[in-house]
Amino acid sequence: MGILIKAPARRREGPPPVNVLAEKGESAEALHIREVVRITGLRREQLYMWQRRYGFPAPLRDSFGDRVYPPDQVARLRLIKQLLSEGWRAGAVVPLADTALQSMLGLTVEEPAPLPSEIESAVRMLGSHRTVDLQNHLSKMLAAQGLRKFLEQTLIPLNEAVHERVVRGEMQTFQELRFADLAQRLLREIRGLARPSRDTRQVLLATPPNDPNQLGLAILELLLYTEGVSCLTLGAGIPAQEIAGAAKAYHAALVLLLFDRGISGKIAGQEIRGLRHVLPADVPLIVSGRAVNLLAKPVEHTHAAADFSSVIARMRAEGVLPVSGGARAESLPQETERA
Repeated sequence: MGILIKAPARRREGPPPVNVLAEKGESAEALHIREVVRITGLRREQLYMWQRRYGFPAPLRDSFGDRVYPPDQVARLRLIKQLLSEGWRAGAVVPLADTALQSMLGLTVEEPAPLPSEIESAVRMLGSHRTVDLQNHLSKMLAAQGLRKFLEQTLIPLNEAVHERVVRGEMQTFQELRFADLAQRLLREIRGLARPSRDTRQVLLATPPNDPNQLGLAILELLLYTEGVSCLTLGAGIPAQEIAGAAKAYHAALVLLLFDRGISGKIAGQEIRGLRHVLPADVPLIVSGRAVNLLAKPVEHTHAAADFSSVIARMRAEGVLPVSGGARAESLPQETERA
């Protein structure tokens, strides 16, 4: 006579976990984490880290409390895996929506272009964590070049060089964040050098979703201040509806959208058309940044400006700036040399 042995139930800690799948009405096609690892080629540790750092993936829990992933998240993870194999860094792709990921497939992650020696020196200082030396280096360049030249010819290309190296995995995200903090501290110290002209109307600045370039926005704001432009800056990664709402509430004379990072020409076009649709018809829209050069065709009732001079020329044409120009800050007082 055999002995009937009852299989032990899986041990649970604390109260039984909620069947999240049943509560949310999710499909039974959700896959266990071991299946996701097998299908995507990603490691468990990567999925855990991305969940903590970026909020994606966002797994559900089965009746045993195990992570399970709905089909749409699995499909997005497969896209991310493909982009990683093409040379993209996780921090540049994991936070993006499916449409942005799709548009990046097949794009080449190019080798960084050679940099001027002083900018290359700054990159090396950041790479070796010599932040005090980097701060002194930037302050000396600011004093030597003057504000406008420093912003356009040093800080903007340096900002992009740092970001490109993060995307390529040659620097860590924390190094880019440290650089952005140092640069913005410097910008705050010198912002008092420029004052908006009384003859200008208020311009609203923002970057769209998927473009977290806060430092680029701060540089653009200060450049506009050197021309006497009064700025209202919403920040980075702002949805179209929020930009349109702010433009109406604050009676903005013009909206300037900066497109620099984590976005393709296709997605940039979609974002611009979406904003133009919800923006009041009488509010001009200027779009600038590197993504503007990727647009397949112009967006109706929108002005593309490839560089800062083009932005200023368009503002004059729209009557936001007087034709003669506003108050400019080209030189620095002696106190700035000790910043």
